[in-house]
Amino acid sequence: MIRIGLKKILGGFVGILCVLPSFSQNAKVIIKPHPVFQRYPVELIKETKYDMIEFNRVIPGDSLIFSLEITDPEGEYYKLYDWGALNVFVKPGSVIVIDYNDRDRTKTRFSGDLAKENAWLNQSWFLEFQMLYPGKITFPIVYKDYRKRVFVNADSLKRVVKGISCSEKFVSDCQRRIDFMVIGTLQNYYRISAQNMQRESTPADFESWNRNFKLAFSKKFLKDAYRICKRHKEQDVLQYRQTSQALMGIVYEIDPEFAKRTGYSLFEEEYTLMQVLNDVTRLYSPELLEIQGKVKDSVVLRVINGQIKEKRNLLTGAEVTDCEFKDMDGNVHKLSDYKGIPMYIDVWATWCNPCKALSPNFHELADEYTGKNIKFIAISLDKKITPWLNYLKQHDHSENVLELHTGKRDFANSYQINGIPRFILIDRDFKIRMAFAYKPIESSMKELKILLDQLSRE
Repeated sequence: MIRIGLKKILGGFVGILCVLPSFSQNAKVIIKPHPVFQRYPVELIKETKYDMIEFNRVIPGDSLIFSLEITDPEGEYYKLYDWGALNVFVKPGSVIVIDYNDRDRTKTRFSGDLAKENAWLNQSWFLEFQMLYPGKITFPIVYKDYRKRVFVNADSLKRVVKGISCSEKFVSDCQRRIDFMVIGTLQNYYRISAQNMQRESTPADFESWNRNFKLAFSKKFLKDAYRICKRHKEQDVLQYRQTSQALMGIVYEIDPEFAKRTGYSLFEEEYTLMQVLNDVTRLYSPELLEIQGKVKDSVVLRVINGQIKEKRNLLTGAEVTDCEFKDMDGNVHKLSDYKGIPMYIDVWATWCNPCKALSPNFHELADEYTGKNIKFIAISLDKKITPWLNYLKQHDHSENVLELHTGKRDFANSYQINGIPRFILIDRDFKIRMAFAYKPIESSMKELKILLDQLSRE
């Protein structure tokens, strides 16, 4: 009787300890010193529902101790940035100690508070988002059998995680992630099947097979994906990068309209903006301004407004910032000298090998457009003029290209030139047409010529 009573009492105390709220709103993450951190900085990124479009980074300074202000009393999630994207779960008042393993991140050790939770979040299958991939499966396999094993594994893991933590939030969050791992793993069936078929087929045969197979797979897969998404609130799903990536996989690879059908409006806005942010051609086009008038979420709108403010002078239709240059004879030229003529500008330098590799293409294109209403200009960013002059004397170049040089930073700063080769298109009205114009390479030559022809006729 006494032993049973003690167990009940101890069990009661354990339960109290698990749910006892902390009055502190701060948490600490301590990373043990490691040689690799002497060469590279350590950062934590807070996981939020806006991860697709902006990072909430925390930098510790000179030490490896992060002091985090936790706004959610139930806990928050961070990622160790650039070091294998380790997951870190913190709660108010907690102290997390990380002994990082740079050779195998899955062998990273956690101690202090929430050690079990963080060890669970950083198992290999969790980090790779493939914890549900059915082991020892040989393709081809019937999708029905594959799907069954995936859901059996998911149900098992959901039961296991209940024994890992007494935090209801942690358990429910992990179970949500497992649901979206189901989506990713089911989608792997299509990917692996397609990869295997592509290796064994001719391009024509694969294209025919893929069209039919993808259609049949999508009908079955999307039913499960839709059911899982409707089970969770969009705000909760977007809270974690892994679940957002699962959604991106569906929209990018299977069904572009999936988020709209599911009612995930915030994801739609973020995904659209993310695609623009990752494509400089689109980023400096009118598309950014068009999106601005459509979004409803205040944070997404803030990010868009910030991008517009930063890039305002380079957006399509912006007035050209005039700059001075010198030609091979020392004569001064301004961009405004050619106002009224469309300009296609190649920004390069003699020390830039990719620039020199593209130079013949640029000059051949200039020869092709001789006599047409397009001004071809090559602007060198060499700090000193002598290497530029020597290079031009030793290499052939089109007579239809105006070779100019600037040793000043005003041009590079005005046009945000952080890398070369870079190409710029200016229209006859002395306005930016493309701040990051198509390069004269085979993959984009068709689009480039269409645009040049259009500009020459305007």
